[in-house]
Amino acid sequence: MNRSLLAIATTLLLTSAGAGAADTPKVALDPRLEARADGTRELVIDARIEPGWILYASDFEQPQIGPRAARISLANGAQTEGPLRSVDAREGHGRSFAGDYRYTYFSERGQLRLPIAAGNTPVNGILRAQVCFEESGLCELVQQEIAAR
Repeated sequence: MNRSLLAIATTLLLTSAGAGAADTPKVALDPRLEARADGTRELVIDARIEPGWILYASDFEQPQIGPRAARISLANGAQTEGPLRSVDAREGHGRSFAGDYRYTYFSERGQLRLPIAAGNTPVNGILRAQVCFEESGLCELVQQEIAAR
């Protein structure tokens, strides 16, 4: 019986420690709105990425099996005026059993830009992306709320 309790306690301790590590944000986002000459706005998201990690960018065709491209879902009826763009992303190539693929990514810092319809209301949404630790190949999905004024 004591061995069972010890095994359960050890499992809970390891699970708690592992969950804490997985919950540590690998990416810090700094969203803002910039006005454009034509009255539209641009949602600009600066990302700081933990050392050793990469954040997959938005400007590649997502392979069937492989990295997930960054995407933004807007809330409160905000409308986009064009596609999400990655600024100065690096290019990489990979291969899975589904074939070869191309991807873009950021390391340490990155910037995403999304044209938004004219208006003066704040922009809220969710960034969905993927980060990977280059040394081990460990990858995690990112889902972070964004709010820009």
